[in-house]
Amino acid sequence: MESLASSQKEPPTEVNVFELGRPSVEDLQRRLRKWLRLGGEVCEKSFDRGEWTRYEDHTLVRLPQGAQALMYHASGAFKLSSGRAPMEALFKEMEPAAKLTERAEALVKSLGVQDSLGRGESLSFERLWQTKAAAQDREGKAVEPVLCRAIGAFRHHVEGIPVLGPASLAVQMAAGGALDSLSVLMRGPAPEAMESAKVVHPERAARALVQQLAGQLDLAASTAAYTRKPTNEIKIECPGGMLFGYLSLPKRKAQRLLAPVYIAMFQLDHGQEKQAMVLAVSATEKSYLNLNAPGSESLVSASSKTAARRCC
Repeated sequence: MESLASSQKEPPTEVNVFELGRPSVEDLQRRLRKWLRLGGEVCEKSFDRGEWTRYEDHTLVRLPQGAQALMYHASGAFKLSSGRAPMEALFKEMEPAAKLTERAEALVKSLGVQDSLGRGESLSFERLWQTKAAAQDREGKAVEPVLCRAIGAFRHHVEGIPVLGPASLAVQMAAGGALDSLSVLMRGPAPEAMESAKVVHPERAARALVQQLAGQLDLAASTAAYTRKPTNEIKIECPGGMLFGYLSLPKRKAQRLLAPVYIAMFQLDHGQEKQAMVLAVSATEKSYLNLNAPGSESLVSASSKTAARRCC
């Protein structure tokens, strides 16, 4: 617990809590049309016309040449896909990570994302992923790997504090830095703070996270005992330490407030299988977000092999 708390830099003593805009579906669709226009200009395609279908919780837009956009009404999050096939427009050669990062930043700049942010908001590059393909012939001779796509992830900040959760914005690039897909999940806070709240000490938050983890493990042990499955000794690590920031809920969930939390991603090694568990606790005395309502789905907890890649 001490190492978990010490991994967190000293947070601010107080932090603002913001109300989030609650635009109508019509407003969200107008915003999506703007993004489609910008994305079309970058892709050198016309996305002005499309087949719009509104469902209960999302809107689907089928665009020319196999392109499409999907927007979620609860959050306003959307993904625009250019319509390229997965193995189309591959990079001719491997490129250094620094060059791919520059391409991603240039692409975001061409979309005018920074201009759409409100007062006190910013967007910064966070990390880069590369999707590669390789093969070998019947004699076992390997073919040099090919770079298929590069993905640049960006993080939304409000008053200098990161908004944790899935990537705020991600651009997937094909050869030459061409836009292959664009994903955006940025909830806009009100211009003025609703109130200011005192931040709890990291040690207290670490204690709460460890207690929450212990509860999850007790539940898993009870389930194993009920099903008579053998249990192995569990090795637990938290390589990323504890993070402090605002929390953005998943794209399918509505959110009324932007409030601070502490988050930790635990890696559990059961011997024959591994899993990742993402847990969050309120960073203030007053809890503004219903993180784990009894009897309901956890809002941020995840337990899977890919949870570590999805969060933060």
